[in-house]
Amino acid sequence: MKLCILYVEDNANDQLILKHSLENNLPIDFDLTIASTGKEGLNEVEKKKFDLILLDYMLPAMSGIEFLNELQKRKIQTPIIFVTSKGSEKIAVEAMKLGVIDYIVKDEISSNRLIESIREIITKSSLPDEVDMETAKQIAKLFAESSIMHIDVVETLNSAPKSQIPVEKLVSALKRMVEVGILKANPSRSVVACPSCGSLTASLRLQCPECGDDQLKKGESLEHLTCGNVDFESKFKRGEDVLVCPKCEKKLKMIGVDYRRIKSWYKCSHNHFFGQPVVGFNCCFCKKDFTSEDAMLEMLQEYQLTEKGSDILRLGLLGTGMTKRPEKRLN
Repeated sequence: MKLCILYVEDNANDQLILKHSLENNLPIDFDLTIASTGKEGLNEVEKKKFDLILLDYMLPAMSGIEFLNELQKRKIQTPIIFVTSKGSEKIAVEAMKLGVIDYIVKDEISSNRLIESIREIITKSSLPDEVDMETAKQIAKLFAESSIMHIDVVETLNSAPKSQIPVEKLVSALKRMVEVGILKANPSRSVVACPSCGSLTASLRLQCPECGDDQLKKGESLEHLTCGNVDFESKFKRGEDVLVCPKCEKKLKMIGVDYRRIKSWYKCSHNHFFGQPVVGFNCCFCKKDFTSEDAMLEMLQEYQLTEKGSDILRLGLLGTGMTKRPEKRLN
């Protein structure tokens, strides 16, 4: 990602000071276009799309305020930082009413104040409207811990790395950031979603197919072929190597002759035995029950930063572990 910045300023020294300040302090690459008059600046804006305009108030033939009025007439909405001299707060307020996002005094051109303003403006303008700066900072910290973020479901929705943001809010923010190209998403796995409310947080329910009871036990089972009784193997045991049917009290003789082994059968609290329970779900959000036939499927995603996203988050979010020291440029 390369920032396109227009600086409308007639003073050659101030032009040079700004250029050096950006080269030394802005953590991502940029392309700086300089216009010495308002007319030149308007011509540049018509020819090229800029990410940011730095606009001096005192310009020959056209003031900064007049320049802003021209931008409004042309419906150009590029973010603008207004540059004024000390004691020009009234002019700055007037500029803010015309759409300027921030203003600085000329003495601050070489300071961190300008760089911080650029960071915040570019980051905010790049984020979707639904994603606030605090959420973006938290997401940047997560990607500082791991290059891939997984969203998964246990009984609640979880993220890895673990987030302080409510996961539903996190997922919504991640989806919007994919839409604007900050992140890319890859399918992870399908999960069940509630057909009533769409929640992904549902608990599994296993039920008896005969009576609907969900108090189940599971274990290795035996069937006594003589009387047809089926029960857990533990119920047949009478001492070491002796098996007796708990229903007819007859001793079992030989597997395959008078009894057979049944693996992993279920028994409900009403003593119904069965091989496969009915699979159902209970929504943890709306508390409604639903069957596997009624369930919806949603695809979970894993997220990665795009090159653009890495630059945007690194630009605007200091102290996240993503910020890298800019390489000094050679003139």
